[in-house]
This record gives sequence, C-alpha cells and structure tokens, in this order.
Amino acid sequence: MSITSTDATTTIKVPVALRDRLSVIARQQGTTLAGAIAHSLEVCEESGFWTRLDDVWTADPPLAGGVLPSDTWKHAMEPEPIWDDIYDA
Repeated sequence: MSITSTDATTTIKVPVALRDRLSVIARQQGTTLAGAIAHSLEVCEESGFWTRLDDVWTADPPLAGGVLPSDTWKHAMEPEPIWDDIYDA
C-alpha cells in the first residue's frame, strides 16, 4: 500500500511512548509516521497469512504428490476482511 499526500487523513491518539517508537522506525525506514504504520500493518497482515497457512497445513496436510486434500486451503489463502467502515470518532 502506498500512502500519498492526497489520501484522506485523520488524527489518532496514541501514547507518547508509542509515537516515539514509531518515530524511530520511520526514521530507520526513511518514511513518515503514516508510512511506518502502513509498513507495520503490512508485516502484521503477512505474518497472519503465513500463520493461517501453517495452521491449515498442520490440520490438513497435502497428500503425497502435492495434491491438496480439501477446500480448506482455498479459505486459508483468502485475505482477512478490511475494516474501512469502522466508525472514526
């Protein structure tokens, strides 16, 4: 996901310590706080994807020859829902 200056923005309240941690990450990545948050979310979402895939693999491993045994795999590959419609107070 790319953040641009034309994207709608909002203000979020976070503890100062969290803001400071994000500032360090943003500096290290050469980006803004928004860029650091976006990158962190992408890493978290990707980690969740691989965790779900690992859970499915453990519960329903492929058969010999690489044949997938069920539609369970298809569901594991689906992305998590996006919560864009959450109320922004």
